[in-house]
Amino acid sequence: MDKIEFNRVRDFSALLNATFEFIRQNFRILLKSTIFIVGPFILLAGVFGGLYQSSVFSFKAQTNTAGIFIPFLLYFFFLMLAVFILMIVVYSIIDEYLNSDTLKLEMDLVWRRFKQNFWMILLTGLGYVITVVIGSLFLIIPGIYLAVTLSLIYMVRIVEKKNFFDSIGRCINTVKKNWWFTFGLTLVLGLIQGFLGFIFYIPSYIAMFFTAMSGINFESNGEGSPSEILFIITTIVSSISLIFYSISLIGVAFQYFNLVERKEAPGLMAKIDSIGE
Repeated sequence: MDKIEFNRVRDFSALLNATFEFIRQNFRILLKSTIFIVGPFILLAGVFGGLYQSSVFSFKAQTNTAGIFIPFLLYFFFLMLAVFILMIVVYSIIDEYLNSDTLKLEMDLVWRRFKQNFWMILLTGLGYVITVVIGSLFLIIPGIYLAVTLSLIYMVRIVEKKNFFDSIGRCINTVKKNWWFTFGLTLVLGLIQGFLGFIFYIPSYIAMFFTAMSGINFESNGEGSPSEILFIITTIVSSISLIFYSISLIGVAFQYFNLVERKEAPGLMAKIDSIGE
């Protein structure tokens, strides 16, 4: 099994194939890193999400606003934190893969990359969100354009070591004339991860349907009741679907190299130089 060549021109189907081939090659380290690094935040998001759902179905929820609002805020906070941590994990694995001579990536090496990239990717992600939100305030179309265009910004910062504002310009120039191609890829990848993630939401939907139909009164059962625990467990299970977000992150990484190779051909030039040597 050979290492995947990132610096390569790929069409739509080749990008999808490369994405899932990378996942297949690195499934062990992806799963292990997600469990030990992202897992605690997914667990916390699931717990507070379960408390939020149980409070919604409680008769007390109509008079106790804090009983709904606080668990919801904590659920949203830990869920977003889990998204950012997963993003750092995936891009750290890609970073290590690009700079390693072996296919077998070890946890200690990924953890080292994670610590190196943590603040850079976290702050870049916050900057990305702020930029897209500001763009959306001027109509929804600029927001969508920026969301797709700046999806490459993490790879630009990792590979090219540019600062945030220079990376924005680099993304715009790289995606120029290939925006619809990039949009189509992110859309398809999003549909794939959404379909796979839906499986993990089924237990949560079943629990909500059962509770609504049976009219369980959470208040009479008290805290820690079987119904409340059921919501917590099902919400934790549904939160695990977050790991499928790595599909889009990896696909966008390949798209970055694809677009750079189309415009600047660094991979081709490296091969020509190696032949000369």
